[in-house]
Amino acid sequence: MYLVKAKSDFAAKRVEYLYEAMKKDKKCDTGFSVRGRNFPAHLIVLMACSEFFGTNEGLVEDIMSPFDYEVIEAILKYCYTGEINIGEKHRTKLLELANLLEVKIPPQFKTVNNSNCLKVLKSSGDSELLKKAKDLTMENFETLHKTQDFLNLPASNVIEILKWDDLLVSSEESVFNAVKLWVNHDDANRKKDLAQLMRSVRLSLLPLEFLVNEVMTFCHSCAECMIAIRQEIKNKNDKSFIPRETPCRKIKGKKMALVGGFDLDMASTIDIFDGLENNWTLSKNIGINKCRFASVVVEHWIVIIGGKNSSKELVTSVEYIDLKSGQKQPLQPLNQARQDFSAVTLSRGSSTDVYAIGGFEITNVETQKGNYLSSVERWSSKSGDWEIISPLLVGVDSHSASVIADKIYITGGRISNSKSTNKVQMYSVETNSWTYRAQMIQERHDHSSVAFKGKLYVAGGYLEQTSTYLDSVEHFDPNANVWNAFTKLPKPAYGFSLCWFQNKLLRMGGRDGNKRLSDVWEYDETIKSWKASTTLSRTRIYFNSHVIPYDSII
Repeated sequence: MYLVKAKSDFAAKRVEYLYEAMKKDKKCDTGFSVRGRNFPAHLIVLMACSEFFGTNEGLVEDIMSPFDYEVIEAILKYCYTGEINIGEKHRTKLLELANLLEVKIPPQFKTVNNSNCLKVLKSSGDSELLKKAKDLTMENFETLHKTQDFLNLPASNVIEILKWDDLLVSSEESVFNAVKLWVNHDDANRKKDLAQLMRSVRLSLLPLEFLVNEVMTFCHSCAECMIAIRQEIKNKNDKSFIPRETPCRKIKGKKMALVGGFDLDMASTIDIFDGLENNWTLSKNIGINKCRFASVVVEHWIVIIGGKNSSKELVTSVEYIDLKSGQKQPLQPLNQARQDFSAVTLSRGSSTDVYAIGGFEITNVETQKGNYLSSVERWSSKSGDWEIISPLLVGVDSHSASVIADKIYITGGRISNSKSTNKVQMYSVETNSWTYRAQMIQERHDHSSVAFKGKLYVAGGYLEQTSTYLDSVEHFDPNANVWNAFTKLPKPAYGFSLCWFQNKLLRMGGRDGNKRLSDVWEYDETIKSWKASTTLSRTRIYFNSHVIPYDSII
């Protein structure tokens, strides 16, 4: 017996031949006509990719008819070559067509976001996708547990989710309410899972009144649950009982980094908060010889963008600090020098994109006069380059930027004649365009914003028109397009940072009109008020706050 193996590119060359034959309509035995355009193909090749083509050949044209030609060409090319090469704007439609034709697209082409993370948890076998889905589920649980996708999860997935220590919830009551919603969705078939589900609810963290009125009422028919509930009620009523320590639901193993500042001295170090030790420390000098820059976190990097040097000149330089090694390295510079701008990140396919938005351009170094910028540029982690994209509707600096559901929200800032504005500009990646949303209640600049649980919170700042420092806080519901007032800050301030960390809303640093601040205030949901927390290592103003991995060495 002789065994002969062709060269390694044998199969690839035949695939290329078949694909070229298809494009030339050579020996094609099937095809599809969509809005007057023909797409010839070889049926056996298509069937090798999906049996749907063989069993439903007469339906394929009707299924393809609503889709753009680029999408149809891309799906056919994938059936022949296993390659996908299509623009971002057609990604969603390609996945939709592939699903209709039962063509399995590789996981790396798919994205995980808030709208599909529960489906990924339920069905994906790809470890990287599962990790992303888990992180999103933990961060957005209080919103996701009310969705149809959550209610459709099997018991095993729900039990797994409820066990996570890092589940981000306002209280343990939210975990119980998730169990209640899931069971009630199919009461007849799901009551059998109640005991196992309730083992993941941390009864000791629930208030006594809630246990009696809510939990006991719902679980009355489950003998195992009632034993545990009655024991917990007894423990809470026994003044001599010493409860066993139960871990709260919070993001553990994280640090927070405060990056940047108003001057070179302030911007040369980073304030680090240890979430486990509950203290602040100051990093060594990180060698960033500029200030008034913006920063973002991309995986294990802190990226430092633009700003002003010691000669009071604006720079286009971009660097990153590797959180694992502590080393600083250059990246491709900006197209436009700018200060007092904002920067955010968004995922786009396999790329993490960084957006540098608006800001101020100095045209006279002596007087520090210049222009408010409407320009926006985007850096791709895939290409490593900056590209100019659609500009803001109005040039603005000293604004704030946050991301909700793949949309960028620019709130307030200073516009022409240095006036503070209450305008809100929203960017859509899908359309590469900006639109106005409902205006804030208060005009403001040098304020801070943060997105959490599907809402946008904006606090403090300065009102140029009346030279007023602000203590007002408001939050925005993107679905209703409405702003509502929130609990005021303990005192007026600007140039500080808001951050959600370990399920707490923190207001850090800034300036109160008289002096720079090192104080930190934490919002207490139970009393609807702000309370003092651990102060910073030093005063800091005009900076960014980031949650970083616990093993970061800075």
